[in-house]
Amino acid sequence: MKKLTRKQWILVGVVAVVALSILRSVTNGGSDLPKDKTTLVEEAAPVATIAFDTPLDLGGGVFVTVAAPTRFTPTIFMTNVDQKPKSANQFNVTIKNGGKTPLDFTTVSLIAASGENVCFDVLGDLDINGAPTEALAAGATTTYAYGVGCQAAAGEPLSLTVQIGESKVAVEGKIA
Repeated sequence: MKKLTRKQWILVGVVAVVALSILRSVTNGGSDLPKDKTTLVEEAAPVATIAFDTPLDLGGGVFVTVAAPTRFTPTIFMTNVDQKPKSANQFNVTIKNGGKTPLDFTTVSLIAASGENVCFDVLGDLDINGAPTEALAAGATTTYAYGVGCQAAAGEPLSLTVQIGESKVAVEGKIA
């Protein structure tokens, strides 16, 4: 058997280091999973179910009202217009912050559904821009337009879930 030269030993060492580095990066240094894998995340149920145009007090001085939807035709500049919704509806969301601290709009979200049909946001033109990005000052009120497109026809159910902080509100009605 032939002895390895110094250059060959260096090459073997470099190959071993590269191989171990690749192996470590593939395994990412071990598992970051918790030991108890049965942890479940439960989604909180809405605090109330209301109809469109019905104001609701969420507590802490925060009130929300979702206006009845109206049909509109999305422009080519709007998000998700390439999904060609069967119906597109816009509605105004009014939030009154009667609390003592500003309301951070990063805690505000809206999800739309229509039975088994797919719904998605349609925003970005026609002054339908979704929630503001600036916090709502204590004692202030804001109204913004929101648009959704659904693969459902007019008259089919439209369910919205509006979440503000930890409070969820279900709004039930029909697609315009």
